[in-house]
Amino acid sequence: MAEQDTDRRQRPPVLVRILALMIIAVVGVGAVGFAAVSLTAGLLFQPVVRDIGAASEVVFEILPNQTLRVVSRRLASEGLARSAIALEAYGRLRGYAAGLQAGRYVVSPAMSPVDILQKIRSGDAVFDEIVITIPEGWSLDDILRHFEDRGLFTREEFEAAAVMQPAFRDVAILEELEDDVILDGYLFPDTYRIFPDSTPHSVVRRMLLNLQRRVSGEILEAIEAQGRTLHDVLTLASIVQKEANDASQMPDVAGVFWNRLQIRMRLESDATVNYVLGTRRRQPTFADTAVVHPYNTYVIHGLPPGPIGNPGMDAIEATLFPARHDYLFFLHPIDGRIVLSHTFQEHLAAKARYLD
Repeated sequence: MAEQDTDRRQRPPVLVRILALMIIAVVGVGAVGFAAVSLTAGLLFQPVVRDIGAASEVVFEILPNQTLRVVSRRLASEGLARSAIALEAYGRLRGYAAGLQAGRYVVSPAMSPVDILQKIRSGDAVFDEIVITIPEGWSLDDILRHFEDRGLFTREEFEAAAVMQPAFRDVAILEELEDDVILDGYLFPDTYRIFPDSTPHSVVRRMLLNLQRRVSGEILEAIEAQGRTLHDVLTLASIVQKEANDASQMPDVAGVFWNRLQIRMRLESDATVNYVLGTRRRQPTFADTAVVHPYNTYVIHGLPPGPIGNPGMDAIEATLFPARHDYLFFLHPIDGRIVLSHTFQEHLAAKARYLD
């Protein structure tokens, strides 16, 4: 607030006044130097990202009484404008200093800074909802990054909400989880509408209840009949989700992993190594697979402590009803299909044929 009050009392900085004069010259005088025209156009009238497909929409919130200077600086710091000073100068020239309306605005770096500022000036704010899609297999870290990139919640806010806590004890499928357990695996991937009054806790609750609806009835009955737990199924399903190239491969992949678990053979999932290291390698190195970590299935026996992502229903159902076979190995050639092997020798031969 101190910055805002000071902004009202003080005259615009000298540089802002100079740029305002430059803008007046560019707009109103035809004989202005080409360099000045290009500079002004680049700073104000060209988007930061010209490739629309590479520019995600974000929610930019203007708080009550925020000044033009504060808004300009925030737009620049969030990658929506190249120069806070130039944008402030333009806004003062256009008389926007006292006319910015509080609200949540859906904008994009593919919009020019001037267009964004004019949208805020017009009060074209979001009053209904914002549609967010969480893809199957995304981890909590992916979700955190997406919400923050969209300007909806900070990473810290959503991370604090996405752990088991007393507020979620009424969700039946969570009854076996202890407090503070990370809810990775339970945040069902789907398309959600985020409303103006949505909070991280309310969004997490909707994702949890969505999963509960999807796995109720026959799914839970099958889990109990097989002597398994939902946590175990979600944990393995999260690995299956990342190891299979499509839904058709998931039953075979799940069958390989269940076969390994039955004979106490390590799962040796590359997906768990990538989860531990935060990488996305098609084939982790030997050094990667040797990292000692409770989620690295190259070094632990059995399942990791919890899911490495949030599986969709195809992966959950494939894990619960896997293909019945006696294969212990699989790999994916570059063409994306799956090659199954019974023995390590067969697997090595398949690697030499399809990967080396």
